[in-house]
Amino acid sequence: MPELKVENVNDNILLHRKEIHYRLVFKNEPTPSREKIREIIAKNMGAPKDLVIVERNIQETGMNEVKGYSKVYKDKESAMLYEPDYELIRNGLKGKEGDAK
Repeated sequence: MPELKVENVNDNILLHRKEIHYRLVFKNEPTPSREKIREIIAKNMGAPKDLVIVERNIQETGMNEVKGYSKVYKDKESAMLYEPDYELIRNGLKGKEGDAK
């Protein structure tokens, strides 16, 4: 199981979310998928998985570590209001046809 090391948490009251900068260390495992990272962040932040938006993951070549930035919303309506469609589709909150799940 990858180990999550939270570097910084910013509570954004105006947008109803927490913004998280983190490092995800995985040893002897493949690079975790966006879906797996959402599960890990949701578990560690005590939030449902469908409120987590993984925006950015950067892995340097040869490193067993991913640097990332994610957002955890207080409710799904806020996520649907403030996130662009492509982020909602990437994170599985919206279908590719534009339908809300």
